[in-house]
Amino acid sequence: MDALIPTAQDTEDHLGMTDEQWAQWQAYTHGYGEQDENGVDVSLLRENLKLTPTERLQKHQRALHLYWEVRRARAKSRLTDA
Repeated sequence: MDALIPTAQDTEDHLGMTDEQWAQWQAYTHGYGEQDENGVDVSLLRENLKLTPTERLQKHQRALHLYWEVRRARAKSRLTDA
């Protein structure tokens, strides 16, 4: 009778992958830091919280500066490609 009760492995959807492919996919997608139940890498959150508010702001400003530089380069390349 126990054979009729499905196990978690029996009911898990492997998206059409073989067991080997599924194992590789799981290793690839679950190997980045400590994740919560939603897949958010909480280790990155913890690292950011180690920074002071000023350091976090500086980090954000560097990222924002890079964003605007990329946008300017993209706009410039459109002008020269035309």
